[in-house]
Amino acid sequence: MPDKSSWMSREQQAQADFAAATTQIRPYLTGFDEAQPAFDALTEAILRFGTCELHMRRADRLRALGLAEDAAAALAGSALAHHERGLAALPGVRPFADVLAAQQADEPALSRWRESSSEIRAEWRNHVADIDVGQDDARHLARIMDECCDAVDQEGLGGLGQYLSRQLQELGETRRSDDRGTRAASFPWWKVVAAAAIVGMTAYAVWVLLSSGAPWWNFFLVALVACLMMLFVALGC
Repeated sequence: MPDKSSWMSREQQAQADFAAATTQIRPYLTGFDEAQPAFDALTEAILRFGTCELHMRRADRLRALGLAEDAAAALAGSALAHHERGLAALPGVRPFADVLAAQQADEPALSRWRESSSEIRAEWRNHVADIDVGQDDARHLARIMDECCDAVDQEGLGGLGQYLSRQLQELGETRRSDDRGTRAASFPWWKVVAAAAIVGMTAYAVWVLLSSGAPWWNFFLVALVACLMMLFVALGC
């Protein structure tokens, strides 16, 4: 039977894998000074929320089994502290969303995006098909990419900024709810919304690549890294 240290190392590995994935996408977030700090803030918030739920679930198990009440109380306290730090990190994403929302449509760049939008959606579905999640979760991941692409198709970066703002608002509200967005059985709602926010950041990276005329294979790298991030969000916390 795994001991406590092995379970802690599993938690730490999930966090390390998530953080490593973010370092691969971060360099693509160029063009606005607010982009990379926003991505860092979103990463911090997700890591804090994930740590909160890992600690809270262990505290709940200890209490359900009548074991180590002191340890359970300490874990619950630690969980709520991480939760608050995650909420405190979220406003760091807002300046980037606001900058994007204020952008006027760049018609040449928007035309290139629209030409690629259907392929982006199709490739996303292909990547999601390789992630070991349930069918409902796969539909959620496909839906959020469609919603994000729809927003960019309509208004370019301005639409993307509005999309990202909505996800940030919902993520904050979900995490402040009584159950912190954890009620769903396999893929708690807070993770769905966090995934949508990551999709929004990834869509910006793809926009940058398309606007700069980068080879199409660069998109595959970004999409793959984003899917890895989804995997860690889904299974790591």
